[in-house]
Amino acid sequence: MFDRRRRRKTHEEAVRYAANGWPVVPLAVPHRGGCPCGKACIEPHAAGEVVRDGTSADEVWTGPDSWGIGLVAEGFDVMQLPAQYGALLNHQLKAGCPTAMAPAKRQWWFFVVTGSVSREQVRRAGGVLRSGVADWVPAPGTWLEDTGRIRWLVQPYLTGWRPYQRKDPIDEVFSGL
Repeated sequence: MFDRRRRRKTHEEAVRYAANGWPVVPLAVPHRGGCPCGKACIEPHAAGEVVRDGTSADEVWTGPDSWGIGLVAEGFDVMQLPAQYGALLNHQLKAGCPTAMAPAKRQWWFFVVTGSVSREQVRRAGGVLRSGVADWVPAPGTWLEDTGRIRWLVQPYLTGWRPYQRKDPIDEVFSGL
């Protein structure tokens, strides 16, 4: 019963992300030395095709109960930052940026407009920039052995399903032109 409920909830979440323009991929999440893909994997990995709309998600989202959702970095970039920068940035952006966190590792994920932050800038801060169809992050709600349960701090629906668009004074002045 629980597994069926969990599978239905995961399916509904995948459909919701895809229907709102956030591409998803089935995610095989190893647990206690086993992987739902049947191999001896130790890291989570994409285990299917990228789904870009709710209708497709409804048709192709299948898999074992232990599969999760990967959010594909297509249409947005994901800045993965360590705590010393993540907490400060989250405080500055408030509810304007979809933000997730893996509490056990104190990793922060900020969903930003593609190309708005340089990869080098994120790397210098000790982070990783995820960008493009080949890159993904586990969707909040996913439990990983090394990070614990990933959770949303600012859910994407609170920002109209839009990644954060950087604005500085130049953007503000020229926005009406």
